Amino acid sequence: MGVLTPLSEQLTKPLPHAIVLVTLDELSSDANKLLPEGTRFAVTLRGDESYEQLDVLKSVDNITMLLHNIPYGEEKTGRVHAARRLFEYLETNGLNFPVIHHIDFPKSIDRDGLVIGAGSNVGALLVDGLGDGVLLEAASQEFEFLRDTSFNLLQGCRMRNTKTEYVSCPSCGRTLFDLQEISAQIREKTSHLPGVSIAIMGCIVNGPGEMADADFGYVGGAPGKIDLYVGKTVVQRGIAMEGATEALIQLIKDHGRWVDPPTDE
Repeated sequence: MGVLTPLSEQLTKPLPHAIVLVTLDELSSDANKLLPEGTRFAVTLRGDESYEQLDVLKSVDNITMLLHNIPYGEEKTGRVHAARRLFEYLETNGLNFPVIHHIDFPKSIDRDGLVIGAGSNVGALLVDGLGDGVLLEAASQEFEFLRDTSFNLLQGCRMRNTKTEYVSCPSCGRTLFDLQEISAQIREKTSHLPGVSIAIMGCIVNGPGEMADADFGYVGGAPGKIDLYVGKTVVQRGIAMEGATEALIQLIKDHGRWVDPPTDE
């Protein structure tokens, strides 16, 4: 997407190829016209502005995207409600700007709190088709964690696949193998297959029905034996558990869905 930089900084210390952040007030005062022609800019807004304030969006057609941003934890306005109001306004007025959900978390946020906050504030909108992406900020967290959380959120909302999707049963007394151990083994060898979904089910009682739309299934068929599925159709029965993971990998290869994992340089 590019580097984002505030308008005031871009005017004083220009950053090549940056996307410039312009507030709604700056847009209303034509401050964006101080930028060189062709500069990409994004408008950051809250969603709870008056319709009269939002109307300035109708007069500008070269906006790269909108960033919806309400400070995390603010009690004055509910983020989800404000976002839905913004999308309703855009649809009513025929405005098709891409919208990115931007959450700037406080330094005190821990990883669990960030994941829950992102899911409840953004996931609820993305699953309804409201939004085109997510931008998570947290000064106390590493970039890799923020990136992975963002991609996980997009994949969970069926917007972008960046890794293998797994479906697993919750485990019960009928489970015929150590579900957590086997799941970890399969994930270790297959997690690099974006667009592929694998179901790992402990037994055949409910397993096939719970596999949803998985491409491949690994199901406990009998003690020490595994059945393999393509979709909801069993294709191999009674495979010894010791070789079942490799048999699953070969099945994925046979159906043209396998790629070799990337190598560390």
